[in-house]
This record gives sequence, structure tokens and C-alpha cells, in this order.
Amino acid sequence: MDAVMWGAGGFLAVLTLLALGIHVGLALAVVGFVGLVSMTGSLNLALGLLTTTPYSTTAVFAFTVLPLFIMMGLFATHAGLSTKAFDAAYKWMGRLPGGLAIATTWANALFGACTGSSVVACAVFTRISLPAMRQRHYDKRFTCGTIAAAGMLGMLIPPSALMVVYGIITEQSIGILLIAGIGPGLLLAVVFSLGIIVTSLRYPHIAPRAEIVTPWSEKVRALTGVWGIIALVVGIIAGMYLGLFTPTEAGAAGALGALILALLSRGLSWTSFVAALNEAAQTTALIFFILIGAMIFARFLVLTGLPSQFSTAVTQAGIPAMAVVIAFLIMYLFLGMFQDSISMMSITLPIVHPIIVDLGIDPVHFAMLVIMTIEIGLLTPPVGLNVYTVRSVASQIPEGSDVSLDDIFWGILPFFILAFITLAIMILVPSVSTFLPQTMFGK
Repeated sequence: MDAVMWGAGGFLAVLTLLALGIHVGLALAVVGFVGLVSMTGSLNLALGLLTTTPYSTTAVFAFTVLPLFIMMGLFATHAGLSTKAFDAAYKWMGRLPGGLAIATTWANALFGACTGSSVVACAVFTRISLPAMRQRHYDKRFTCGTIAAAGMLGMLIPPSALMVVYGIITEQSIGILLIAGIGPGLLLAVVFSLGIIVTSLRYPHIAPRAEIVTPWSEKVRALTGVWGIIALVVGIIAGMYLGLFTPTEAGAAGALGALILALLSRGLSWTSFVAALNEAAQTTALIFFILIGAMIFARFLVLTGLPSQFSTAVTQAGIPAMAVVIAFLIMYLFLGMFQDSISMMSITLPIVHPIIVDLGIDPVHFAMLVIMTIEIGLLTPPVGLNVYTVRSVASQIPEGSDVSLDDIFWGILPFFILAFITLAIMILVPSVSTFLPQTMFGK
């Protein structure tokens, strides 16, 4: 059998195993291992790869940033930073049309800079924002849609676990990717806020404007509750931007800073501290298990020659580079209906990334487009992890007992459109993603 056909057969085998419910990491590793044995006829070669790949994939000092950022997010959650962020955002923006929804959006942006997880942000702010918005007679669809959509900011604004994984798979600088996410994250928050204002003005019954006026003195006092978050975020970003420390050192500083804030707020007991460490270890192990399987599968693909053959075919076909980019983004949007973020990247990037490089497309710009598209996939059925997270947490609180999945999917529709507008701006204006990395790193 032709080597390229082996590669195509491997892809079909992975998709078949995933359809049968096999874990993506195991599916990738098994197909890669069996493919190597079948192609080379050497069991020893495949066994050698199987024994060395787990260590070579994970024993990289730079990758310690991943568990550090995860711990930072967990400590920040226990410190109650989300509640303080929402309180401050509401006091400053509550009088705007849809003020509570805007406050939820910017509180997510601020909290996302500590957690780097969309699902965590959705779970936390469903408990915080949903009761507050329902008590002020916000429409339940609009309320839940806002929370689910605002959770997208957690994966864009650094630190972002998804960008760390993207950098590992494509062997790009994690620091550059993290800095690049600032522009798209802020752009998405602004677009969401403008969309909320327009929607609230057009349909005032779904988001009644607050009647109270918060005195300036109270607004200023509210900021004292988020000084820790601001110091943490500014310190991490400024430190990387100025070259004072590497992303790994930034992760260590962030985790230590979040731990100190949690201790100062007395929100972290010994039991919750141990639970946070266990959760960080489990999450890291799960991500690295997927990456190990992806690396085994990627080496099988390299042996088949499929990535280079496919890349050559695309570049020689004369297809405009932007058309290829849009086609890949449509693919990620489709995959987002069925797969989680890390699985999608692990399966596709070994093929997609070389093509992007060969076409001369800025890999940092493309990375931001892919991550934005993947985040949009977190809102789409049938998977829609953000939607299911909001529904699951809402069912546990009185104000959300009448919220259905249909309500949330209807509620995210306007934000779905706003997210596509943001993606279009990012495509047309690459500097949204590349300005800060170029200014900082000169590339």
C-alpha cells in the first residue's frame, strides 16, 4: 500500500475510534503504534517510539507553565476574585444599558486573566451573575447567553491553557502566543459590550437599566477589591512584555501570587489547597496524555509523508492563501460541534500547521484565528461545552431551575453573530493579533 494511503487510513481509523467513544489520547496512540508496526514491519521500532515519546514529550522545562497556570486559576477561584471582579465591574458599568451583562463580560475578561479556562469561567459566573441578573428581571435567555459567551474570554486573554497546548503541538513560542491573545481578547470584550448595549436599547425589556446611581467614592472602593487581580495580571503581562521573565517564570509568579491572594482572603483552607493541587495534577495529566498520543500519531504521519504531500498539493494548487485559511477555520468550526478544543488541535495541527507555514501565513496570526474559531465552537451544538456548563450549574441554583438548553442556545445566538464579526475583523486586520508580539519580540 502507498505510504500516503497509510496516512489517510490512519486518519479514518482515529475518527472511527473516536466515534466509538475511545478517549482521543488512546485513539491517537493506538493508531500511531499499529500504523508504525504495519508500515515498517518492525515491532521493536514501534516499541522504542512508544517508550521514548512519553518522556520526550513531557520532560520539557518550558511546559511546566501549563500546571502552573492551572494552579493559578484554581487558587484565584478559591480567593473569591471572581466575586470581587463582578462587583467592581457592576459598580462601574451598572448604569449602562445592559449594565449587568456588560459587567459579566468584563468581569470574565478580568477573571479569565487569572484562570485561562472558559469552562471554569462559565461555572463560576453562572453562580454569581445568574442570580443577580434574574433578580433584576433580565430575560433568562439573554442572561445565560451572556454568561456562556463571556466565558470565551478565558481562553483568549493570557494566561491561556489552550495557547500553551497550541504552542506545544506546533513548537511555537508560548510567550509570543500568550502576548498575541491580548488584542483579540480585548476586541471580543468590546464587541460583546457594544452588542449588549445595542440589544438592550432595542429591546429594553430583556435587560432593564439599573435605577440606582453608584457614588464615585463607592466605585473607587470597589477597585480596592480587585487590586490583587490587577497586580497579578499586570505583573505577569508586563514581566513577559519587558522580558523580565519567561512564560514559565510568569506561570510560577502567577501561581504564587494567586496563592498569596487566596491566603490573604482566607478563602483557602488546607483541604481546598490539597484539592486544588490534585485537580491541577489531574488536568495536567489528562492534557499531556492527549499530547503524548498526538506525538505518536504525528510521527506515524511524518513516516507516511502525508503532511508534506498534502502541503505540496495545496501550495501548488494555486489556491489563494486566505481561501485556505478560511477553509481551515470552517473545518475547525465544524469539528467544534463534536470535539473538545485540545482534541481538535491534537488531531489536525500536525497537518495544518506545515501548510500554513509553507503558504507564508503568519503562524501567530493563524493561531489566534484558530483559537477564536475553537472558542466559537464552545457555543455550538451538539457539544457546546460552555452551554452545557451553564446549564449544569444553573440547575443547581433556584434562579436557574427554569432554564433549559434551548433557552441558552437561543440566548447565545446574538453573541454567536458578534463572535463571527470579531473573527472577521481579526482576519481583515492581522495587527490585532500581531502588533504586541511584533513590538515585544520583533517578529
